[in-house]
Amino acid sequence: MQPFQEKPRCDRLESMRIFVIGHTKPDLDSVASAYEYAEFLKKSKRYEGAEVIAAIADNINKETEFIFRKYYIDKPRLLDEYEIGPEDAFILVDHNEESQRHKKIPADQVIEIVDHHKINVNFNSPVRIDVKPVGCTGTLISELFDMYGIEPSNETKCLILAGIISDTVGLKSSTTTGKDSEVAHKIARETNTDLEKLTFDIFKAKSDIEGMSPADLARKDFKVFEFGGVRVLINQIETVEPERLIAMKDDLAKALEEAKTQENASQGYIFITDILKINSQAIYSNETERKIIEKAFITEGKDGIADIGPKMSRKKDIAPAIEKALQN
Repeated sequence: MQPFQEKPRCDRLESMRIFVIGHTKPDLDSVASAYEYAEFLKKSKRYEGAEVIAAIADNINKETEFIFRKYYIDKPRLLDEYEIGPEDAFILVDHNEESQRHKKIPADQVIEIVDHHKINVNFNSPVRIDVKPVGCTGTLISELFDMYGIEPSNETKCLILAGIISDTVGLKSSTTTGKDSEVAHKIARETNTDLEKLTFDIFKAKSDIEGMSPADLARKDFKVFEFGGVRVLINQIETVEPERLIAMKDDLAKALEEAKTQENASQGYIFITDILKINSQAIYSNETERKIIEKAFITEGKDGIADIGPKMSRKKDIAPAIEKALQN
């Protein structure tokens, strides 16, 4: 039995474009889930008559480039390449906060959110929201394909699998759920994928910092959060060679100051996450940030860096701890 298909909020589907788009500074799950959900919408005919377009908010990173090339998939186009009009609608995937939304997206033109992060939105009109506490947006989208009895393409299956491995750090992150593991192993069987080899290849691509300046690294994978009126930039660099980055900590701290200014953030942190040893270290640039890190993670900062232990997930382990430290 097919799930109930509610009537969309949009009145003139034939003249509409619906952009499916992830957050700024996109990671693999953000880009992949835009592709995946666009396919789901087309096959489910939820907005039949409208043109559904997967788009990206910024240029993609090396890991995402690697996966799209590996599976011979054309990456979505930048939203900036399109002229946006009042008839266009937007579906946000892998994010919901305004601070992570592309600046060309008007709030009153957002019609859906598909995400696995904490909800922090305030829209004037009702919006369809699909949010579940799983480790990856792709896991949620895979469930939607199953729920509607729709078979995803092999390309979408491969993107879902890669997104899960990436977002859950090889199914080792604290955000990993039984559903993430179930979907990953199911797709691996269906696509004849060696999970261990794919995980290694993704880790290698994640860790590729060749040719990147301290300024590039300070903005490699950042998100800006609003914690009680305080804008906090949290950048995370996942690597198998943390010592290379730690040796650059002074230059990274200077670049972090510039990134904070550019993003109008009053605080900023770079977390270097060792994805093999399951450990993270925080780089900060002033005494206020040092005190917040020490309070959030019960640790001691020295010379601009602090070991915060086996914290892997920005969503579950890092951002909530900083938010709590700022509140108390």
